[in-house]
Amino acid sequence: MYQRVLGHPFVYNHVRPWIVGGVDMSPVYARLEAEPDDVIVDVGCGTGDALHYLPSFKAYHGFDVDQVAIEFARNEAAGRPNVSFEARPLETEDLAAIQPSLVILAGLLHHMEDAQATALLEMFAGTRSIRRIVTQDPVYLPREHVSNLLAWLDRGKFVRREGGYRELVAQAGLELASPEVMRSHPQSGRARYFVMTLSTSSP
Repeated sequence: MYQRVLGHPFVYNHVRPWIVGGVDMSPVYARLEAEPDDVIVDVGCGTGDALHYLPSFKAYHGFDVDQVAIEFARNEAAGRPNVSFEARPLETEDLAAIQPSLVILAGLLHHMEDAQATALLEMFAGTRSIRRIVTQDPVYLPREHVSNLLAWLDRGKFVRREGGYRELVAQAGLELASPEVMRSHPQSGRARYFVMTLSTSSP
């Protein structure tokens, strides 16, 4: 019941921001540096919140296993061209067909155990079309007691310290640039997130 309540679109979009002191993910999505010709894959897209922060792209493809969240996202984005949502996991065949240039994993890795998260990141490492990947997840930090409590209460059961997220990237063979701890809102956010910008290794 706890998981279902926290995952409800109304709770996620309206109650969660109040609990964490506001949500403004603009700095996270700015790291994508999305341009009009970019094809974006959003894994763990939830209610399609990314579309509020992505004004320019060629195509957007959202994937999430939560059918309720996907139906909400489809309704919210109805009529918006070149936007699609799939209520299922992303597969290697999808990457081959879509040929994305950008990937967003917003609040996803902390829902995955190490082997599952590494396998997903390895899929991206093997996709040559991808220019940049941006991840954002709750993180356990020294002396950040309020943020750590919020992370512990999160639906995701694999919240890590910074080193744990870095290790996933290293195991997948991706390159990590400018990792940063960000607040859920630049001014008022109580929750801290670990944000990584990743790229495939140079040939």
